[in-house]
Amino acid sequence: MEIRLRTDADMPALLAALKATHEVDKYPVLPNHVTREWLLEGDDGMAWVAEDGGDVLGHIAVAETEEDPDSLSVHRLFVRPGARGRGVASALLTTVETYSRVLGQDLFLEVLSHNTDAIHLYESRGWFRVGGYTATWGAPDGTHPEINLFASPHNDRSHVFELGAGRPTE
Repeated sequence: MEIRLRTDADMPALLAALKATHEVDKYPVLPNHVTREWLLEGDDGMAWVAEDGGDVLGHIAVAETEEDPDSLSVHRLFVRPGARGRGVASALLTTVETYSRVLGQDLFLEVLSHNTDAIHLYESRGWFRVGGYTATWGAPDGTHPEINLFASPHNDRSHVFELGAGRPTE
């Protein structure tokens, strides 16, 4: 498996993987977000794919946070359902963790509360929960999902802030 920068040529395979991810995990929550525009939204162009033998297995991106330009936020992390259990998500996370350390920036991510597999992965890698909020947008069933905020284990623990928008839960 190779982790490399995302290119425009990856888009058809990434959109197919994103569609499969939505069907299994409801990520993204809204089916109309399985688009190129949603995938590229807010990532500042720093994005990587996991590839094996020409097959795109997963994706991750980072961007400066709105709250603090010295911190980065993980965006659009997903692994094609058929490629799970092979360390793809861990390899992608290692890539962005290394990138943030090289830049000397803290790294944060948001994860929907129902995505327990992802939460388990983050916690097993030492990520720690720093808060949460209720989404201001609604899911197809009319509910407003709960979102957890996590910080990288490499972060300066004194530099923890609320990431994102919405109603804080703590």
